[in-house]
Amino acid sequence: MSKKIEEKVSITAQGTCLMRATSYYEKDPQYKSEDFIASMIIPSFLKTIAKYNILRTILKRVLFKVPGIYEYVISRTKFIDDICNNLVPNIDQVLILGAGFDSRAIRFREQLKSAKVFELDAPVTQKAKINQFIGAHIDFPPNLSFISIDFNKELLVEKLDEAGFQKKRTCLFLLEGLTYYLNQEAIDHTLHIISDYAAKDSLLVFDYASASAVRQERGNGDSKNEKHYRALAKAGENPGFMLEGKIQDFLKKYNFELIEEVNSAQLAERYFKKNDFESAAQPFRIITARKTV
Repeated sequence: MSKKIEEKVSITAQGTCLMRATSYYEKDPQYKSEDFIASMIIPSFLKTIAKYNILRTILKRVLFKVPGIYEYVISRTKFIDDICNNLVPNIDQVLILGAGFDSRAIRFREQLKSAKVFELDAPVTQKAKINQFIGAHIDFPPNLSFISIDFNKELLVEKLDEAGFQKKRTCLFLLEGLTYYLNQEAIDHTLHIISDYAAKDSLLVFDYASASAVRQERGNGDSKNEKHYRALAKAGENPGFMLEGKIQDFLKKYNFELIEEVNSAQLAERYFKKNDFESAAQPFRIITARKTV
């Protein structure tokens, strides 16, 4: 992981939070999400802009320039919210990796009340999140624990053990918007650890980029998308991991089986009643998987 992520607040975490907050104020139900917490922690001037249709339209044109990204983040938020809202009662632990400004421990307090929830992120981003929540007078539930980790210096297993995250418990693992910024070695290491800690029937949820779809998208020569990649690289969040081959074969290495895979066209149909998202969002997939042993 780039040292820049350890030195400054994640630009993608901030961007995701702003998109969720903006979508909360949307009048169109297809665009509206339910992350009211995000709307409470963005700067006041952005909140004012997001509340009004005309100003919100301008905000989206100025800040969310990459085609399809806004719609994708909204649908991804709704997809994972649906999982949390319908969570089976036997989940003992929830681990949110690269949590950013995630608010599900609060928004789904009732559904998660019987589980221990752990949020893991780089120290600078996590500290910013905690400070912003406290500044907005948002109370953290008693079952939520924070794990800060410097991936350049600290071991994930040691940090999990120190925080009291237990092995062989039925867990929900959320890696939302994370795999893109890890290399193959980091992905493999992380998923092996998840597999080692997870009991049978634990759930794994993550989104990823399809290598073949990315090659096709980049081949189209969309300058907006290339600017997006360059901006992320400059911020130390250069897109890395892309999946080659079948997701079923990939998951099998870590003793997980696929429950559901949803591509950009299916997300667009499910949440926006349209055929597909625009080009930048088309390589993305979201999966839900179950631990088999």
